[in-house]
Amino acid sequence: MTAQVIPRIVIPLPQERLTPCSEGEQAGPGALPRQSHASCARRENTQPVPPPPAHSEIERAWYRWILGHHGSFVTWRLLSSALYHRDFDEAAALFDAYSALLLYAGSCTPELYGTVVRPRMVARDPAMSGTWARDYRHINQQLADIVPARGSALKEAMKINRLVHMSVAWRLVPAGGSLLRDSGHDVHDEPTLEEQDIVDDFFLLDRGPNCTSGFLVALRARITAILADTHTRPVQAGYKHEAVNRFQEDLPVHIARVVSIAEATLLEGVNA
Repeated sequence: MTAQVIPRIVIPLPQERLTPCSEGEQAGPGALPRQSHASCARRENTQPVPPPPAHSEIERAWYRWILGHHGSFVTWRLLSSALYHRDFDEAAALFDAYSALLLYAGSCTPELYGTVVRPRMVARDPAMSGTWARDYRHINQQLADIVPARGSALKEAMKINRLVHMSVAWRLVPAGGSLLRDSGHDVHDEPTLEEQDIVDDFFLLDRGPNCTSGFLVALRARITAILADTHTRPVQAGYKHEAVNRFQEDLPVHIARVVSIAEATLLEGVNA
């Protein structure tokens, strides 16, 4: 299974901060954190991400589903920090990056989604839902106290994010219906800790301490792999909304900003 060749990623719980790097540690491009330091995640968190299998559409679909979610997890981490610091321009750019990652993760055909991706989620839990993701829920809690100004960059980015999210869902599941609803769950129920753990484990995410350098190396590896994949095979899924199709044309630009934002904030001492 392709997911096994994508290294697991280590990210602290949303309420926990990244720890300082050990003294003298370099966090520049390509640097690896000192694994002897207690705050650094284990070694696989700094491994490069391999490219997708070149001749298997099934494995490419699964690869993009997992890796696109890894990109979302690191983006959510930065987005939460931007919202906390009330940097709404940065938050807008990160919302756009998340929208682009949704398009990347869900770029397979509806047929492949229905025969490859969805069944694997059902096998893990028949009610598997993105609403169980801790980081995404944390961001929604933060947004409850924020009212973006009409016409602001953040307001527009949030609008396109909702449109992209709905468009990807409609394209992949034309008949409608999420696993959560179809399983008979009340969509308004709070997910249990076990359900939140299920999402983490399914997407190869471990919760635990990580230092700034370890997080940056893991982030760069995933964004670099995504951009290389989109360069080899551009994302060209068709959507009913032209706004989504136009946004998709700049997908690599939006995703690449995750790295520049992470370096500009974390290397300047803003602890996500």
